[in-house]
Amino acid sequence: MRIVMDTNVVLKAFFIGGPAQRIMEFVVRDKLPAFATPEIVSEYEAAVAKLTAKKEGGLRPDLLLPFTTRLHMVEPKPRPALCRHPGDNKFLACALDANATYIVTAFRDMRRTGEGNRVSMMTDEGLSVLLGLCEL
Repeated sequence: MRIVMDTNVVLKAFFIGGPAQRIMEFVVRDKLPAFATPEIVSEYEAAVAKLTAKKEGGLRPDLLLPFTTRLHMVEPKPRPALCRHPGDNKFLACALDANATYIVTAFRDMRRTGEGNRVSMMTDEGLSVLLGLCEL
C-alpha cells in the first residue's frame, strides 16, 4: 500500500494526535510508504511553521524532519487539472505519479475530475482500517 498525506492530516498528526499520528509513525518507521513532491513538502513545512509560531516557540523548528526524510520523493509530471480546487491538484498528481493507493485527507469532498477519479481518498473514518492493515 502506498499513500500521499494531505497537509491537513500532517497537521493533525503533530498537533492533535490520534489515528493521523499513528499513520505518521508507520511512515517514520518505514512500515508504510508515503510519497510527496517538493511542492507538497514545502506546503507541509509552511503549515507547520505557521502553527509552531502560534505556539510561541514551544515546538522545535525541525519537527517535520523525521517524517520528511522518510518520504519517497516524486518528480511531478505536467498534467491537466485533476481537481476542481487547484490546491488539491498537487496531491492528486503525486498520487497518480507514485501509483499510490490512497490520498489520506481530512476532507470528505476532494472533487476530482478526469484522471483524478482513479485516486481513492481515505478520510478520518477510514484511518482505523488503514491502521489495521499496517499492523498486519
